[in-house]
Amino acid sequence: MIKAKPNDSNLVFRMIYKRFLLIIAAILTISIVLGVMLFFRSQGYYSDVIYNKQVERLGFVNRSIENEIEIVKRVQYNVMMDDSIESIRYFYESSTFFERYEMMEAMMGQMEALKNSSRLVADAKIYFKSVNKVVGSGEINDLDPAVWNDFERDLFTDSSPVQKYHDRLIIWEALTESPGSGLPDCVIIVDLNKRAIEEQLKYAQLTDQDIIALVDRHHNIIVSSTVDGYSLLNDTPVLQKQIKLNGQKYDVIQSESSFLETRLFWLYVDNTNQVVVGISLTILLIFIVIIGLIILSGFLDSYRRVYNPLKILLEDAFQQVRAGNFKYRITKYEKSHLAPLYSSFNEMVSRIDNLIEKDLKQQLLISHAQLKHLQAQINPHFMYNSYYLLYRMIKMRDYENSVLLCEHLGKFYEYITRDGEDEKMLREEVEHARVYAAIQSYRFGHRVRVEFGDLPESWAYEPIPRLIIQPLLENAFHYVFEKVSSSGGNILRISFHQDDKGLIICVENSGNEDEHTIREISNLILRGNRDGQVTALSNIHKRLQIFFGPESGLAIDKSDLGGFRVEIHIPGQRTVQAE
Repeated sequence: MIKAKPNDSNLVFRMIYKRFLLIIAAILTISIVLGVMLFFRSQGYYSDVIYNKQVERLGFVNRSIENEIEIVKRVQYNVMMDDSIESIRYFYESSTFFERYEMMEAMMGQMEALKNSSRLVADAKIYFKSVNKVVGSGEINDLDPAVWNDFERDLFTDSSPVQKYHDRLIIWEALTESPGSGLPDCVIIVDLNKRAIEEQLKYAQLTDQDIIALVDRHHNIIVSSTVDGYSLLNDTPVLQKQIKLNGQKYDVIQSESSFLETRLFWLYVDNTNQVVVGISLTILLIFIVIIGLIILSGFLDSYRRVYNPLKILLEDAFQQVRAGNFKYRITKYEKSHLAPLYSSFNEMVSRIDNLIEKDLKQQLLISHAQLKHLQAQINPHFMYNSYYLLYRMIKMRDYENSVLLCEHLGKFYEYITRDGEDEKMLREEVEHARVYAAIQSYRFGHRVRVEFGDLPESWAYEPIPRLIIQPLLENAFHYVFEKVSSSGGNILRISFHQDDKGLIICVENSGNEDEHTIREISNLILRGNRDGQVTALSNIHKRLQIFFGPESGLAIDKSDLGGFRVEIHIPGQRTVQAE
């Protein structure tokens, strides 16, 4: 019995070894058989898959071009239906020089908007036959009669949505001289960027041998993804499913656009066999990996029991916490001997997360309460004065200004009583301040002159907390202009300045403030003091810093006008247009 133990152990070892070899042989045999079967069956299958994917890809490219041009056509039509075009056509000759200038300036703006409506647009111009003018995005020229005659001969005779005209790719929209006359009097011509379309087609190619071409309804090539495509396809009036060009055999797929009346052709070389060989090599590689995994299973077991549990704790878990993710929890540890350590880690992170979340919620609630409190600070005296002013204007039969004042008051109270939004676009906030200044202008009359600058267009849609500009104007009227004499000469100026750090909104008033008072108020705002005049300024300063960060907020200084100069700093970068 004593000698039988090693024999029994060797027997068990041999049985396990033989079973292991049998498993490897079975896996090898099955893999070879499946690989051969898959190789013969996959060629046709993957040919269909590749073809369908290419058809789908070509359809996507065709729809992308169609959607881009449809947007341009929609903008082009809206411009054509604008009243400014009718004004130029029928009233230009009888208008003054200044009125003509305004008409042309407005039309140049329309052309600029049309030019920027899509990346596929290279230029946009409108031609007025009645006034002999050509207006572009940045220029106004006289209309050459020869150019218009050329339009009538070669352009207006073809109604294709996209036309190739004198080596230009264009879309056009025209107005006739009178309904039913059929003679165009005004035409908008949009030049498409052929290079941009070529780049889009080239991006869709799978190989450098592929050719993708856009063809109009007359079988003329509009755009090709390759230079060779123009010369190769010009001699091929009808494309079949397969063609041969310069000794190379191409498969052909196409996608039609009913909106553009065009077809998109894709000529590609079928490399299905190479794909199938690649798949077979992939299967062989997978087989090798499987065998390797079987051989290394013993080593992987130690990896699973020792190295991986420590990696979860020391690398994954602590790295997540270090990155600030306190929501991370170790979940799969039931069978690990490090389970108690995992549990302690989860408990610690959970407590830290609760403390951080509690503090963050408290800060958010405080900032939200500050905003609601500021909205609630509607001065009842302002409401009384406004309605009394309206009463006096109506009594004096100043109905026109009474209507304007009612409109301003409606906009003012609609803006400050709307509770659903804590932030607005900057243009809306500026417009609200402008409405408030207009109301106060009616009240103070000649006593105060309001100079309100224009907001840079690039900042119009910048999100910003509500009620940050109008309270500054309210402070100026309440604490400065109500206390001065009734004589004129008082100024309230609102201006906007851009620099490399962001936007500065400047509110300054005339007066005779000393430097000591200005520094004292500035220090009170920075300390968050809530006494008297600086309450609204302190709230605005804090809300700006919560919203944008510590680099934003208010800055108080002495104005060149003699009074206060309050600057709102909004961080960010915009492209500054050269004047």
